Amino acid sequence: MDQRALTKQEAAVIEWLLDHAAMADVSAFRAIPPGELVVTGGCGCGCRSLNFAPECEGMAIVARAVATYPDGQRARLRLWGHDGKIVSLEMIDYDAASGHPFPEVGMLAPYRPQG
Repeated sequence: MDQRALTKQEAAVIEWLLDHAAMADVSAFRAIPPGELVVTGGCGCGCRSLNFAPECEGMAIVARAVATYPDGQRARLRLWGHDGKIVSLEMIDYDAASGHPFPEVGMLAPYRPQG
């Protein structure tokens, strides 16, 4: 995959994750506005995950949410960071064969573990 700028929709989802689904203080991760992130790759499985930097030791989940699509299917989103920089946005579709598009902000809710 060639490098590319984020779409407005992708940037809006990342901004929403930082605003509404953060795991801790995310102020350090706001130094680079989401709209300025550059997609450098994705997952080889065909999911909608986005990479902004190579995976590195010490990455941590910065924010997590669940997207619910109009057909009721869901996907989990995890925003990963390291050293104050957003490294990737992982999307885990609960139905891998669904072929859902990248979610819209209105589909998102903070992830709440069950149990």
